[in-house]
Amino acid sequence: MLVGIVMTTSVMVSYTRARAESLIPSCKVGFLERPERIVLVLIGALFNRMAPVLWVIAVLSTITVIHRMWYTYQQMKPLTEQELKTQATAAESKPKEQRPKLNPAISA
Repeated sequence: MLVGIVMTTSVMVSYTRARAESLIPSCKVGFLERPERIVLVLIGALFNRMAPVLWVIAVLSTITVIHRMWYTYQQMKPLTEQELKTQATAAESKPKEQRPKLNPAISA
């Protein structure tokens, strides 16, 4: 079970960075990136302490994923508000028949 959690969170660390960088310029935040995970696994293997190392990786990888998602949300928030203002301004300048309907979920 623990190994599955570690594998999933390790993949999610890389995935959240790639996904975030498709939306914002850079997302190099978090505690545990790939080099740190490799060093921890090597330390666990050398000193025969793999279970505690896996717990550390599971916890810190989860924190890193959450931190990257939160960072991306914070970086996207001003962009989204600016886009909504731009969209509303453009809609006001068009004749009433041609105005697009704004998504109420986004504008709320």
